[in-house]
Amino acid sequence: MDSFIIYKDDFAEISEIISRVNYCLRNQLGFSLVRVGDAENQVMAQGTIIAEDKIAEIWWAEDENWTGVTLPNYSARDRLLDAVQKADIVGVLHQDEVFIWKPLTEAVFSHYKIKPRQLCYAFINTYLPKSDQFISLLQYYRLLLIGKAASSLALLLQERYGIEVAGTISISNYSELERVMEESSKLDFDLALISAGSNAVILAVELAAQGKVAIDLGRGMHLEFWE
Repeated sequence: MDSFIIYKDDFAEISEIISRVNYCLRNQLGFSLVRVGDAENQVMAQGTIIAEDKIAEIWWAEDENWTGVTLPNYSARDRLLDAVQKADIVGVLHQDEVFIWKPLTEAVFSHYKIKPRQLCYAFINTYLPKSDQFISLLQYYRLLLIGKAASSLALLLQERYGIEVAGTISISNYSELERVMEESSKLDFDLALISAGSNAVILAVELAAQGKVAIDLGRGMHLEFWE
């Protein structure tokens, strides 16, 4: 089995990512940027790297507030694996001090033969809101914000930057994915920013398949990163 190894030198820079987003928006092309952190690693590793009888030992396994999924959930695992394989850019961790960071990503990707089209740093979500280039880009397009903090961020973006927000949708857990997709289909938007834990990965790729640009923003949707 070929091993998947993460090299920081392979990470796309923020300027490259923003240019790619801009190109896809201008040409109305679907695009997804997703991020894989420790929680996503653990969701994807269920029943393989993490044995079935060890899943209950994951401290957040019964707490949907951590990543929007409770474990075990093999449906979420399979959809997450499929989404990561299809995503245009996948954010990953380069830190290897803890097994559930980079080492588990490499183990999962190797096991399932996942070869992302492009990698970036998983914390890109905290850099984008601080980028003048990114803020400027948002001012030309209609946004959909998905997540618990969507309404608060919508108000800030509208009042401070004059950015058009076509709609906001809240989501708490995996069972709400279909509702979110149905609600999004009724809105006229160009770019979706999503904060929904592991569910954001699935949503971003499904929206991209419908010709939208979608970014898994995670905690980057919190107002502190925009102020």
